[in-house]
Amino acid sequence: MKLTNFQLIPNRKTQVSRSDIKPMPAASLSYLASGQITSVSGRKRIPQQQANRKVNRNSLAHAIRTGIQLDSSDLDSLSCSWRYRGIPVFVFGLQHPSSAQADSFGQIHFSPKCPSVINFQGPLWASSDYGAVLKSFPQDQLKPCPHCLRYLYSLDIPDLVRKDRFGAVTDIDWLNYARYFASSIFDKHPIFWRNGERPQKVNSLFTAENPKYACSICQCHIKTHGWALNPELAKQSGLPEEICLLCAERRARAVIMPSPQAALRAATLRYESLTKQLGSEPQASWMVAEQVVPASWLPLVQKLKTLMGPPKVFQVITPRVLAVLCWPSMGRAIIADNTKEAKVPQSYSVWRKSQIEGELGLS
Repeated sequence: MKLTNFQLIPNRKTQVSRSDIKPMPAASLSYLASGQITSVSGRKRIPQQQANRKVNRNSLAHAIRTGIQLDSSDLDSLSCSWRYRGIPVFVFGLQHPSSAQADSFGQIHFSPKCPSVINFQGPLWASSDYGAVLKSFPQDQLKPCPHCLRYLYSLDIPDLVRKDRFGAVTDIDWLNYARYFASSIFDKHPIFWRNGERPQKVNSLFTAENPKYACSICQCHIKTHGWALNPELAKQSGLPEEICLLCAERRARAVIMPSPQAALRAATLRYESLTKQLGSEPQASWMVAEQVVPASWLPLVQKLKTLMGPPKVFQVITPRVLAVLCWPSMGRAIIADNTKEAKVPQSYSVWRKSQIEGELGLS
């Protein structure tokens, strides 16, 4: 058995020439139900993609995906994104009072840490679907903010930014971005989120009984509770019903976020199963780490790749302490936040996950 069946979590400047652009009042959902949407440059029209769609125009999900005008005070500003009614969003159509900022009117911003938006207050537009926004506002030539685009590239998330053969950005997969930072965006209990919808609390994350099958993706076969995803949840996510949590986290066209404890238990169970099939533990490797750690650990893994050599994973450094990432030769280890205090060997320097994430600017 080779570790080849795993999949990693995948990786605007408008020229406003019109002098008569005026700030617009924030729109409500009833405004969206009127049958017209106003472009960010102030022109009323019916978006092209709406012509052949039969949708509920009062749907919050539809409004969020195609763009909704709000005030900056309506949004929660997080370290990695904004959030509106629990939904992760990016912003565009900022209306700076300064003429020097006029060229940023059509830029799409993905990070609240972007210098162009860090102190912004006022009306703006928000969305959770890059492609839908471009179709909704074809006249505004929306483009990613250069600073935010560099930030997205720096994350090294596969297939996050898609470009055409000329190098122009054609799509940004916001769902993959939200999945990557799910533990920072959503509450710390099991949730299920589909783009545009409000997050749903999950009561039954795993199969009710001990599964009698192998994961259809990675082929791990664990005859115990706490690793195989609830088949109903798998179906809602567009996944095969017989799938483990770790594969589901990475493949769903939705965000599935378990509790940290449940994710770590599922990851260790699967890792033990796979090492038994391999016949030995894999060598220290960043590729292996990316494939086997819970999805919530991936931002940290990506950051550490640029700073340290490859680690071993799931190493017991004392009878009661499991290091998720470990560098035995250096005497360094990173443990989960919920790990109980225990005596750590004096030869080890140990960090908790949240501690090292804070030091690296990930939280």
